[in-house]
Amino acid sequence: MRVANGSYDWYRDAAFRARRYFRLTETLLLVSAVLSPRNAEVPAVLGGIVVVITGLRSVFPWQDDYLRFSEAVEAERRLYYTAAEPYADPATRDRVLAANVTHIEQREMGTWVQISSPRTDATGNNLLP
Repeated sequence: MRVANGSYDWYRDAAFRARRYFRLTETLLLVSAVLSPRNAEVPAVLGGIVVVITGLRSVFPWQDDYLRFSEAVEAERRLYYTAAEPYADPATRDRVLAANVTHIEQREMGTWVQISSPRTDATGNNLLP
């Protein structure tokens, strides 16, 4: 259970950070749309900020992270605490929980590797210079 609790704590913290970043960028986008409509310089600067924030949102999928992180390990912990399948057998439940949490972590790592890997076309050439 220690493995699941440690992993849960990490995912919970990551979920809070992802939610905070998502809300911050959404708020900045909304606020930038209504500030200083009569001053041409302010909208120009804010427009540049909106472009940067929009780009950051595509590079850092904070909302997706929040949704994924907030449920992955917690779902396994709920099953464990209620002794539901696959955690009904007291002799194997700790081992099964550790294996399932490890699988979740490996899947998340695979997602991050895929996101951070260079994109290639059908011939294997990088799409970005």
